[in-house]
Amino acid sequence: MKNDEERNKKFHYLQIPKLTDHLGEYTYENDHNYLKEKLSNSIESTYRDTTNNTFQHLIPPSFLLNVPESLKSPTSIRRSIRSSRFEGSSIEYTSISQILRDFCARTSSHGIPFVGSSSFFGRYVWLFFFVVASLLFAFQTYWTLSEYFQYRTIIEMQLKFEPAPFPAATICNLNAFKASKLRQFEEIEQGFAIWEKAMNQIDSMKNNPQPIPVRKKRHVLYNPVYVRCVCNTPEDQCVPQRNPLDINTTVCLCYEEANTGDIWPCYPTTVWSQKTCYHCSSSQTCDDPDRPPNITTLLTEAEEVQCICQSISHHCIKKTQSEISWWNPNNYTIYPITTTTTPPEVEEAFGLNELKDRGAITTKTKENLIFLVAAMPLEVRKELSYTLDEFVLRCSFNSEDCDLNRDFQLHMDPEYGNCYTFNFNDSVELKNSRAGPMYGLRLLLNVAQKDYMPTTEAAGVRLVVHEQDQEPFPDTFGYSAPTGFVSSFGLKTKVLQRLDAPYGLCSDTFRPEGYIYAEHYSPEGCYRNCFQHKILQHCGCGDPRFPLGNDTLKPCDARNYKQRSCLTNFTNSIGGFHHLQEECHCVQPCTEYAFETAYSAAAWPAINFNIGADCPAVIDITNDSKACAEYYRLNTAYIEIYYEQLNFETLKETAGYTLVNLFSDFGGNIGLWIGFSVITVLEVVELLCEIFYYAAYKKPTRFIKNKRRKDLHNKIQESNLLPAPRILSVEERQNDKECPVYRRRTTYLKGEKEPMVQKVNSIDKKESFSDDNDKDEYSVINKLKGKRNIVKLNSIESIKEESYSKLTGDKSDSYKSLKTDSSSLSSS
Repeated sequence: MKNDEERNKKFHYLQIPKLTDHLGEYTYENDHNYLKEKLSNSIESTYRDTTNNTFQHLIPPSFLLNVPESLKSPTSIRRSIRSSRFEGSSIEYTSISQILRDFCARTSSHGIPFVGSSSFFGRYVWLFFFVVASLLFAFQTYWTLSEYFQYRTIIEMQLKFEPAPFPAATICNLNAFKASKLRQFEEIEQGFAIWEKAMNQIDSMKNNPQPIPVRKKRHVLYNPVYVRCVCNTPEDQCVPQRNPLDINTTVCLCYEEANTGDIWPCYPTTVWSQKTCYHCSSSQTCDDPDRPPNITTLLTEAEEVQCICQSISHHCIKKTQSEISWWNPNNYTIYPITTTTTPPEVEEAFGLNELKDRGAITTKTKENLIFLVAAMPLEVRKELSYTLDEFVLRCSFNSEDCDLNRDFQLHMDPEYGNCYTFNFNDSVELKNSRAGPMYGLRLLLNVAQKDYMPTTEAAGVRLVVHEQDQEPFPDTFGYSAPTGFVSSFGLKTKVLQRLDAPYGLCSDTFRPEGYIYAEHYSPEGCYRNCFQHKILQHCGCGDPRFPLGNDTLKPCDARNYKQRSCLTNFTNSIGGFHHLQEECHCVQPCTEYAFETAYSAAAWPAINFNIGADCPAVIDITNDSKACAEYYRLNTAYIEIYYEQLNFETLKETAGYTLVNLFSDFGGNIGLWIGFSVITVLEVVELLCEIFYYAAYKKPTRFIKNKRRKDLHNKIQESNLLPAPRILSVEERQNDKECPVYRRRTTYLKGEKEPMVQKVNSIDKKESFSDDNDKDEYSVINKLKGKRNIVKLNSIESIKEESYSKLTGDKSDSYKSLKTDSSSLSSS
């Protein structure tokens, strides 16, 4: 009995909460288990010493919701906050730190709830880990974004087994123009004359090599001699004549090699003059004193000698005798030198004087002919080259005859003259029924070697395989096929599909401004177009090898040294039109057909092959089969263009790192390093909004569901039922009865809490009310009872009894004492 009284004294401070003691909230039937767990956790966390039945602190369960952070364990904090459901309540923030602490307690992120802990390990150590993980997440995110913004692509290859569209084929004769028609023009004949002269000079130099310092020991001597020559102009070299009595000859002065008797060069005596030379070689050739000496001359000792020099090529020869002897033509060979009436400025413009190689001279002459022909009208240029009937002798496609007028189109090329394109119409799609040369395009072409220009080095045809809507460029992308052979070109098609921006630069509709190749766009044509426009701006004339795009513009004149030198210098300065990638904006097509070609050849025609009546129709010869076959071997080329297989490859560019990959990697990184999800991100957004709202309006309020519930909550808060922050034990209260703070608090509990408890009990038992305020509260509670099924007080009492019995092990006596102590609170 005594023990029961002591226990009652110990626990008389404990007041079990009634119906509205839980922050003024009503408890519903569906929250029965929650309330049971809540009371059990509160009592268990408050009274930990269950073995001795001694309780050091008396804490009402309702106080656990407002207990200071220092008095709660981290586990109870997380469970009380993350498991609580304060439906219809409101929390007013008074500082940003309070907002942050509330966020740490309720966020779904990993690690952040530990940062809001009161212990050192829970706050600073976890804060350190969270900061490190956030930095690693930032680095990983930076690498992920860098990978995405590189816009890398991958190539997907697919093999399609279906007939591919047959490409367009452009054929040209390696001899651009007929020599018989070119020689009708004076300027063309003049160009050939300059070329022949340069080639003869090369032959003369090879037969009569000039002395070099290494050969000085062979005692090569040159002497000046008088020669009867034919000189057209005073500034040209003269041609020695064997007949000294020819009245058309004049006296010229030449070099004579003393050992061989060869003479070269020869100039009229009017261009020679006697001078004093200071540097002469052992071969008696001297440096012109009027010209600056070279480094070898400066290293040798100067010696004054008498010499004679000519002012054209500045050759000087030592005058060893007082009188110059005459040359005897009967004992020595005369090397032919072609005479010409070409003006010196034209020869200089043609640019052959400084060239020593026959191939370089021929190439330069071809370029000069292109310049000369480009200045002629278009109709004249067409007449200079070959017609379709002259060029194409036979044609078949897919084992069927061709219609030359319907299937071929003329294409004028500056370098190859009249070319002809098969399958040029992009509205008509041709396909092979079978693979192999028998079912492709077969052409018998006549090149007519008898009418070749002297500058054409090879006999045959030029072939370009390209798309139907693409400009052919036989000078760079073509294949050459010789005469006397069947040239087979096996094709394989690849379809390239590129991605446009931001993964690449491609366009199927792009056309640069002032495009010179009409609608047939290609990157090659774009660079040539850009180069031509820059030439026009820089030199005032265009390059004849490219179209001008405007009839008012003129090509550079082949005989104008100023224009030719401007064109040459500008081309050399930029290194060609393919080096204009930075200055010219040219893009690749998004869809492109690329054709791979495999070449093979066989002799044509075979010995036993009967050409038949084709020979008389082509040339005026006898019907001799051998002569006919020989003619075909020299003048015709057989071309076969076909698909090796009826399939094609598709190479498609796809994004190597898409937006889906970016979000996937980002989600993996944020979940790995800081434990965030989309919901957590939304929580962070909500936190930022709350901070902004606090900065603007000072007191943000979290969720309030029901206004009447809020009013009832405020009334209970105003009654100030919660105990003081200082937790008192029975012994402390008995020993310090004189403490005014404790006495005032005891008086407060006695005077304020008991009437409120009685009021709640009276409301629950439906007793009458003394005033209108109680009646209003009764109506509110009754309304809530009808709608929400408020749990009776005895149900709450049973939950409290069960929770307390788990802690003390005495279901009957302990709880009865606790209840008795609760009922006697007023008298104590």
